[in-house]
Amino acid sequence: MTERELEVLQLIVDGHSNDGIAQNLCISTGTVKTHVRNILKKLCARGYANALRQ
Repeated sequence: MTERELEVLQLIVDGHSNDGIAQNLCISTGTVKTHVRNILKKLCARGYANALRQ
């Protein structure tokens, strides 16, 4: 996983929304969604809840 994906994942774990993550990292919500999609794919997860259990 990339450093940025790990940052996004940590913010997800901390309870931030996509908008909150975007504001925190100064990126667009579209970019956040791309990172989330990549994270879920790399974790072979179907959604946030599944990813967080791994």
